[in-house]
Amino acid sequence: MKQQIFYCKSWFRAKKKPTEVWSVEQAEAAHENRTQYTALVGNLEHPYCFIEVADSAVVVGFLDQFLRESLTYVFKEVESGRLFLSMATHREFEAETDKVSGGANYVFKTDGVVHIRHESFNPHTVETAMSSFDPAPNYASRPAFGEYDDVMRIERA
Repeated sequence: MKQQIFYCKSWFRAKKKPTEVWSVEQAEAAHENRTQYTALVGNLEHPYCFIEVADSAVVVGFLDQFLRESLTYVFKEVESGRLFLSMATHREFEAETDKVSGGANYVFKTDGVVHIRHESFNPHTVETAMSSFDPAPNYASRPAFGEYDDVMRIERA
């Protein structure tokens, strides 16, 4: 079942709500002009995720039940119309608060190298690692207007 999509100027992370709700026509014009806009997937007040589409990047923020951004994907345009998932950030929170207790950041390179950083805040610890991965699943086509299924897939492998 296709989820509903709403459009806005941006998702205000701190206030957990959209700024300037836009019409489909406004968002489509922004898409055609490659200027930034945001698509909210699922529900206007409680979206499953938001997708920030800009000139040369697409950012997907996956929201939990408390509208906290628990997972973020950053896609960069590596050639015309072709995106590469260059970074993923996973956040863990303290109970039902917005306070981040830790998380992991993954920086993916097109040559198959990934840099990983795990961080906990109480007590503060940082672990870093480097590994290799198959970069093929990290590629995606730049989405056509209203067609965001490929960039909002959580499982990339």
